[in-house]
Amino acid sequence: MQNPQRDLPVVLTALATSRSPADLRTAVQKFYTHDASLHHPLGIVEHGPNSRQKILGVYEWHRIISPDTTSSVNAVLYDRKHHVLVVEVTQYFHVRISPFKAAPSRYIIRVVLQERDKEFYIYSQEEFLHPMDLMNSVLPPLAPLVRLALVFFALVGVMCSNVWVFSLLLWVKLFGIGSDIQRGQVKSGFSRLVQSGKQETVAGVLETAQYGPSRGNADN
Repeated sequence: MQNPQRDLPVVLTALATSRSPADLRTAVQKFYTHDASLHHPLGIVEHGPNSRQKILGVYEWHRIISPDTTSSVNAVLYDRKHHVLVVEVTQYFHVRISPFKAAPSRYIIRVVLQERDKEFYIYSQEEFLHPMDLMNSVLPPLAPLVRLALVFFALVGVMCSNVWVFSLLLWVKLFGIGSDIQRGQVKSGFSRLVQSGKQETVAGVLETAQYGPSRGNADN
């Protein structure tokens, strides 16, 4: 590639949608270094002698199980100084034997390039998917359940945070001393747990609180 910001979207689209094994093989051999790596949510190929052949095998398997994949590049960010590109891609990956309609999945792909003889080659490629997008690729009807689970985990985190703050205040009121938990922030709704006249106490406690021992104390 001579112009990665222009050429890489074309390369990634060809790799994901090529219907010809010969074209796919040519693309991988042309645009990847022989020791390139690929990190995908469903497989990893580490750097190594002729690891490019393993990457080819991964792409061939993807094309076998989903020959009708469509892909479009939404955005490209290029750090010329470090030869790093970040690409947002939307794919419709439909497993060949799946009776369900393909659903869109958004990928964030980070590519590190190597320059050789004024040409750029892919040296490292990482692909990131949100859990819902991953499920859309594998089993779309279960994506709403994944969303529900993620919402539940977020609510559990909020509840645990409120319990932690409440226990901190209770400790201070009972024993009149602070805790060595590092500074945090009170959720706006938590102020209802104390009387309005005592809200300064909440702020005061949290100003001296810590989530854990400071690095200096830990080193000692």
